[in-house]
Amino acid sequence: MDNSWEVLVETNNDIEADILCGFLRDKGIPARKADSNPYAGAMRVIGGQAVEVQVLVPRPFLEQAKELLQDFSSDIDPDFP
Repeated sequence: MDNSWEVLVETNNDIEADILCGFLRDKGIPARKADSNPYAGAMRVIGGQAVEVQVLVPRPFLEQAKELLQDFSSDIDPDFP
């Protein structure tokens, strides 16, 4: 089984990424935020800047996660990735 993680989507910030990861996990799909470099993390905390955060899922779950993301985003906000 392929255990590599693939980028599902880039969210606008950590909060959106956390919400999406929680949603996917509730549906049985492993999900995590991509590790960011220290500079990007510092800019989010100190500068208050929005820095995109990648949400990752294992490759075998990618298509299912994409389908769920479509349903999720249409129920929440048309501007959500």
